Amino acid sequence: MTSEVVLMNRQAVAMAADSAVTITGPQYLKTYQSVDKLFPLVDGQPVAVMIYNNAEIMSTPWETVISLYREASKGRSLDTLEGYAEDFMSFLSGNPDLFSPDHQDTEFFKHVAVVFTVIAEDFDYQVARFKESNQARLKDHVSAIFEFVVGELLSDYQRYPDDSPRSELACFPKGMGEQVRRRYRTEIDQLIESLAVSLKGDHPSLAISEATRERLRDIAVLAVVKDAFFEHYTGVVFCGFGARDKFPAMRSYLTSSVVLGILKRKQDRAADMTSDGGPVVQPFAQDRMIKTFLTGMDEYLRQFMYGESLKLSMTLVTDLIGRAPGLSEQQRQQLFRDYSENNMAFALREFFRAIDSYQYAVHTRPIYRAIASLPKRELGETAASLIKLNSFQQKVMHSIETVGGPIDVAVITRNGGLELKRDKPEF
Repeated sequence: MTSEVVLMNRQAVAMAADSAVTITGPQYLKTYQSVDKLFPLVDGQPVAVMIYNNAEIMSTPWETVISLYREASKGRSLDTLEGYAEDFMSFLSGNPDLFSPDHQDTEFFKHVAVVFTVIAEDFDYQVARFKESNQARLKDHVSAIFEFVVGELLSDYQRYPDDSPRSELACFPKGMGEQVRRRYRTEIDQLIESLAVSLKGDHPSLAISEATRERLRDIAVLAVVKDAFFEHYTGVVFCGFGARDKFPAMRSYLTSSVVLGILKRKQDRAADMTSDGGPVVQPFAQDRMIKTFLTGMDEYLRQFMYGESLKLSMTLVTDLIGRAPGLSEQQRQQLFRDYSENNMAFALREFFRAIDSYQYAVHTRPIYRAIASLPKRELGETAASLIKLNSFQQKVMHSIETVGGPIDVAVITRNGGLELKRDKPEF
């Protein structure tokens, strides 16, 4: 994992990233603290890029890909920061020398294999739950459990957590799903058969119907074209100035792999400074301590407080209605519904809205006001300090130090260009 942050005011943008990387395997976990995640994008231009989550794209280090783009761009200037970002994404997509068609085929196979591994792991989990809670014979239910697991993942690819339809990625042309289905039909069926053989080794009674196999084919296609990044993805963050940008800008993308000559990606965050806009403080990856510093309250503590306040309120309402004399059971139930669904919900929303307003007024706004006026050097120091907060938290707690090592800082101004330095990890 990693911790990164972007601070931006009208005169400069600062980017900071730690240098820790965690490598995991079936029986090991190793952390290194010497990885570069922040790079200049184009020689001589005020634009930088940093990465998080996955250090490789299609088995190629991102550092290598970025350096190849830097060489290909030859210092050329583009009008906007978004122009730089989209040009970089186009470089990854339409470049058979970088990712050949055979390489893309291999990576698609690996991509779907990872998704099917998730299905196998969830199936094992659901089987274990069934054993704990049911006396019925497991072998009579394994097929139904597998169908349930496949149906749940298919639903996740079809709908967002709020149950709205999940959209297809804008980076792909219309009909991309059918192209993937036709091109990789044989490979998908091979992976389905491999999954079936593997699971039947432990559960001989498992039967996978043709309808379930078709759902697995749908999952393999939707894993590519839908707005879902359940696989190993990389966050790519661009900051700086285009030739016509008066103020700094930021663009952030989620990226996966190149499929049929197109990079799976979406722009997930964007910010443009304006003459009357406030500063931008945007953390990436592990951001708990940064958010706590900005708001004055840990987000998990806030969620806990909301839950406890709700339980306390419901207990008080139940007790008062239960003690009220002269009410029938039907009247008591109606009163309870009125208070729990209307009065109490409104009161709790207002209570936490007041807390949020107080937090912003006395804690967050003064910090933002200071960041808005920081000179470039202090802006870079502040960005590095926010990363150190995450690192310090892990040092003093009983947790794996997935944030740490030297901190790379980039400060970009329109006149001064890009300045890179490495900050020491000591506190």
